[in-house]
Amino acid sequence: MTAYQWLGERAPTLLRPAILLLLSAYHFIMTILEVVFVERRPFALFNLTQLRYKSFARVWNNNGEMMSAEMPGPLFQLLSTCKGVVLDIGPGSGEILPRFNPNLISAMYGAEPAVDLHSGLRRRAQETGFGAKYHALLCGAEPESLIPALHKSGILDVSGKGGLASEGIFDEICCVRVLCGVPHPQQTITGLYNLLKPGGRMVVCEHVANPWRTEGRVVARFMQLVYTLLGWPFFMGGCELQRHTWDYLRDAGKWDKFDLKYYGPQDCIPFVVGELIKKSVSLDKSYAEAVQK
Repeated sequence: MTAYQWLGERAPTLLRPAILLLLSAYHFIMTILEVVFVERRPFALFNLTQLRYKSFARVWNNNGEMMSAEMPGPLFQLLSTCKGVVLDIGPGSGEILPRFNPNLISAMYGAEPAVDLHSGLRRRAQETGFGAKYHALLCGAEPESLIPALHKSGILDVSGKGGLASEGIFDEICCVRVLCGVPHPQQTITGLYNLLKPGGRMVVCEHVANPWRTEGRVVARFMQLVYTLLGWPFFMGGCELQRHTWDYLRDAGKWDKFDLKYYGPQDCIPFVVGELIKKSVSLDKSYAEAVQK
């Protein structure tokens, strides 16, 4: 491939994240101006975490629907088959809710830490036919945030467990563009694994570190580092471009099925998409015989 061909074919995919980064920086500035001059809460600037959540909510409210219109791989088909009791991690303002079939779902819990996105999330849940089956939780995916919220909702009993969840309660857990921004990803993903019932399914669509050693590209991996240094995690609500989410998911526990595939592996923002089935509980022979007796 000549240099001209490379610029024409590869450069746009490497530079495309710059547009989103600039857009997010713009919304961060506008959020500061809104807080200071419209809401007249200058001291709110000292709460940087909430300011970043509010800024990212602006980005998502203005662009989330467009950014969710097309997704990589078979994600929409996987979401359409979710059933039973479902946990949706980081649903934003509900842009992907129309991809689920509410007739197959008995209850859905959406764990969204950005309070400014909740009004849109509840409205979208009503519009898509979930009604009272949808429960919006003001929390993140990390255990110290998610477990108390699930306990408060009434679906999880943590009494006598030291505040931890040791039994699966969800038939399905959906992680769509969210594990890139959770704190302590290994611990968080292990916590989600524990919340999944034996035989339950995890649907995954996450952008990850470029697999430059195998099917990716060194220059794409380098650009991930460049965007990180330019402030991507800060302006994008804690999102990180260089996470090895594939490894974290694989090591979270035992899986009967681990079907993840790379999509756009040579891009600056490659995705892994697929489904993971948690290993079913199998009784050993002696225990099974004792139960039968």
